[in-house]
Amino acid sequence: MEDPSPARPPRQATACNWCREHKLKCDTEQPSCRNCRKRDIECVTTNLRRPDQSGRRLQPKGRRISRKSVGNSSSASNLSLSQTRTGSTSTHPSPSVSPSPPPSPSQQLLATFTHDSNVPSIFATPFEGSDNQRRSPSVSQLNRSRREREDGGNYSSHASTDRLDNSSTQDNSNVIVVTDRSRSRLQVVGSGSSIYVMTQWLDLFFSKSDFWQPIYPFFQQGLAFSVEVPLPFLSSLPQFPSADIIDKYLTTFFTRIYSIYPIIDREYLHESISALRHKLDHRNYSLTSRDYPALACIYAVFSLAADEIDGSATDTGTHFLEGAYFLYAHLVAMPYVPSVQALLLITIILRHRNKDAACLGTLGQAIRIAQSIGLHRRVTTAESLPAVVDLHARIWWTAYIMERSMELETGRPSAIRDSECDQVMPQKVLEMQPQECSFDYFGALIKLAQIQNRILDLYYNKRQVRRTKELLHEMGKLDRSLLDWTGTFPEEIRPGRDIFCPAECFHLATYVTLQYHQTVMALHRPALMSATAWLRNRVGQLCEGTPWRSRLRYCLCIGAASARASLKAFNDLLMYSGPSRFVTASQIMLSVLVLAIYVTRIPTSRMNESDLATVCTFAEELEEEYLEMGQDVEFAKGLSVLRDQLTIHVKRTKAELRQRKKRLGSRTSNTSTTEEVPDIVAPAAPENPTPHLGDTLTRYAMDDAYMELDGGPELQEAWSSLWTDDLSNFYLNDINQDMLSAYLLGLPQIEKDIM
Repeated sequence: MEDPSPARPPRQATACNWCREHKLKCDTEQPSCRNCRKRDIECVTTNLRRPDQSGRRLQPKGRRISRKSVGNSSSASNLSLSQTRTGSTSTHPSPSVSPSPPPSPSQQLLATFTHDSNVPSIFATPFEGSDNQRRSPSVSQLNRSRREREDGGNYSSHASTDRLDNSSTQDNSNVIVVTDRSRSRLQVVGSGSSIYVMTQWLDLFFSKSDFWQPIYPFFQQGLAFSVEVPLPFLSSLPQFPSADIIDKYLTTFFTRIYSIYPIIDREYLHESISALRHKLDHRNYSLTSRDYPALACIYAVFSLAADEIDGSATDTGTHFLEGAYFLYAHLVAMPYVPSVQALLLITIILRHRNKDAACLGTLGQAIRIAQSIGLHRRVTTAESLPAVVDLHARIWWTAYIMERSMELETGRPSAIRDSECDQVMPQKVLEMQPQECSFDYFGALIKLAQIQNRILDLYYNKRQVRRTKELLHEMGKLDRSLLDWTGTFPEEIRPGRDIFCPAECFHLATYVTLQYHQTVMALHRPALMSATAWLRNRVGQLCEGTPWRSRLRYCLCIGAASARASLKAFNDLLMYSGPSRFVTASQIMLSVLVLAIYVTRIPTSRMNESDLATVCTFAEELEEEYLEMGQDVEFAKGLSVLRDQLTIHVKRTKAELRQRKKRLGSRTSNTSTTEEVPDIVAPAAPENPTPHLGDTLTRYAMDDAYMELDGGPELQEAWSSLWTDDLSNFYLNDINQDMLSAYLLGLPQIEKDIM
């Protein structure tokens, strides 16, 4: 029996100029390739060997093995994975085919199923076409897809143009490629990027819902704001403000910021200001190359303090940030300790302004310079002063804390390997704090960063494959480590509880609390995006006799509780102390998405309406804040679309629960009537009831195919590997893959009669 699905075309020997420039797959259609035809641009192909002559897009001869003969019979599941990937029916692959990287366990398990057709990804090209084209396929579209398969796979020539080219992520399943409407901007983030992965999961969950418009394309439009730092060309360096304002800035920095980022001393700043003020006042600058790092530190401190005083980004803060960033080349050219301090201070400013991707570059540069001068090692000599050794330790551990926190947020690879670091722990940072709430926040953040590193190694270390049992046991140990970490705090500022401390240090306690909850949500993120019943069953069996079994059984609730606590802590900060630049929109965004997923996953919760109100309130606040800071309008619109669609979902779910109760009551009364009067037949249940999450999981548990896999090593390995996979590798309309995706990710079951 022939495979009704069309064979995947081989890669062309020569691509057109536009496809080559944008690194897209071209084709041999004439006179224009599909990519150029869709964009209504001229398709030009240049002969690379003879640039003065035009070229022709031709299929290569003998470069790839045909895929047509694979997977069309029931024995396809017995083929080796290499045969399935290359499509070869020969037992000896051609030597011209380069070996592919080893697949993840979830890809291995998916390869054992026979796929009916190549189907489009639900993650459509962002903002391409009309609104209707961006929506998820409707039931009629699914029926049309089914009829096309029944007709023998006679697809129209335009069917293949609707498929998203996922070649950049298909073989590299632990990365997510983010682009915006400009097509010229590109960012690759890891699968640990919670915002992108969670929005992908929500789009997957609601892909069969008629009211849901994918939100992932909206959030892709925040790429430019996150990456770019527009800078003017300065004709002169910023002048220092008056002495009174300088004292105000320094007081603000050392009382409100220094306890978290103790990377520069007050005496050094005073000496540098005194020495550089005269040089700046002089008409012809007499600055030397060694003055620029200190000047960049001063500008950065002024910028941080000006924004912290106002509670938002200010023109003054922007002015001094531009001055510090303007000296970036001088910092790289003078790779010493002052340059590391300046780069870290610039990174803090960018992070406070939600320039998450931009600050990764400055932080990475600071870490490389710090490593080159040995700040990550315990290097002491007889001449080393204790104060200098402690300063170097504080600088290194500040970089370490920021690197681990941002790595946890974005999933980017780290520039720090713990095995190469043996820097001593710094002295407690207690100065400049009120006596009644004095606490070493910096030392606590170092210990939290070390726990974060273990979480990152657990989920995103592809070199070490863990089975589900190992993954769950390590999750339990890390959860216990986080609880023990909170036990080192006084009651009034303990993370995970309400904060009762003076207003002067309320923002410090709030920041540490948010960092703790962000870590908890990252640790328990698999529970948010897994089949609840299956995961609870695995915890019950694989963690029996362990002290963390009870908490892991409710890790979904723990993640949601951390999201609620984060939002409450932020609200308490605004009520009792005032805004602070420590709390960024990205942190609140994470809590909003986690709570949104919980609202989606637990439709029967009595707290759904209150959780929905919380999500909508903070999403609206975030939308206004993003627009005020200059974020893309479409990015902010994504929050509006999210809260509107969640509202529809909760209302529909509530109405369906009421109808189900009525039907249950009617069925019970009809059953008793039937027993008394046998001639009366009780009404039958509807043929296609609305799928309920609990019912869906029950149906999966009773499915014969998955009963064999339940608890088996294949399924458990596939689940544990999902956290390094890109969710855009899952496709819509493929019943086998969709069933497995639903089983592992807790997605609603696809209706077989539609397929």
